[in-house]
Amino acid sequence: METFVLASGSKGNMTYIKTQNKRFFIDAGISIKNMISKMNAYGENVREVDTLFLTHEHLDHISGLKSLLKLGIIRQVILSKGTYDALNDEIKELIIEKTIIEPDQPFLFFGLKVTPILLSHDANEPTGFIFEENHKKIVLLTDTGYVDESYIEVLKGADLYILESNHDPHMLLTSKRPFSLKHRILGEKGHLSNEDAIKVLNKIVTKKTVWVVAHMSEDCNTILEVEKMIVDKFYNPLLLDVYYASQEALPGIKI
Repeated sequence: METFVLASGSKGNMTYIKTQNKRFFIDAGISIKNMISKMNAYGENVREVDTLFLTHEHLDHISGLKSLLKLGIIRQVILSKGTYDALNDEIKELIIEKTIIEPDQPFLFFGLKVTPILLSHDANEPTGFIFEENHKKIVLLTDTGYVDESYIEVLKGADLYILESNHDPHMLLTSKRPFSLKHRILGEKGHLSNEDAIKVLNKIVTKKTVWVVAHMSEDCNTILEVEKMIVDKFYNPLLLDVYYASQEALPGIKI
C-alpha cells in the first residue's frame, strides 16, 4: 500500500491511498484545483479515483466534495449514517452510490479489510479507519478528543499511523483564540494534544512504524514541541519514522 497525505490541518484534510486493487480518497477538504494539482505532482490521475471514504462532515473535510461529485469523479461515498445525515441536501443528491458503514463492523473493499472505529469529536458519528492488506496495516485517526481503551487492541501493530497531534496545551491556552474555542479543543470531543498522542502511541506501537503527525495547529503547536514530547514521553523513539503533515502534500509513503 502507498499513502499520500495531500493536506492536513484546519485549512483542509485529504488523503489518497493506493492498494493492490484500488485507489481511493479519504476526505475532500481542499479545492478541486488544489487537489488536481497535487495529484498531478504525484503523477496520479484524479479521474482514476472513484471512491471516497468520509470521516465526518466538518467543512475542512468536505469543502471539495461537491466539486468532486459534480464533475462525476467520485461515484461511491463510504460513510457512517450519522455523517450522511449531517450532509446538506445538495451534496446528498449528487452522490451516485453511498455505502453506509457501522463502527466496529469490519468489511471487505476490493480485497482490503476495512475496520471503522468511532471517534470522539463534535460531529455526527465521526469515524476513523483501519486498512489492512497482505499483512500490512494503516490506521487513520484524526479529529478526536480521546481514543477509547476498547480500541487499543485493534489499533496495535500498524505499519503506518496517521494520528493527530493537534496542539500544545500551554500554547493553546495562552493564544488569542476565544476561550470557548480553547475549551472545545481541550475537551473530550475536541482534538488530541501532543501528550495525548504520545500516550496513545505508547499503547499501540509494537514494532518499527511510520507516524504521520496529522492535523497540527499552525499557531498552537510546532514540530519542536512534538519532537520534545517524543523524546521525553515515548518509550522508544527509535521505533518511529516521523513525517509532519500540513497543507503541503507529503511524498508517498510505501509500506
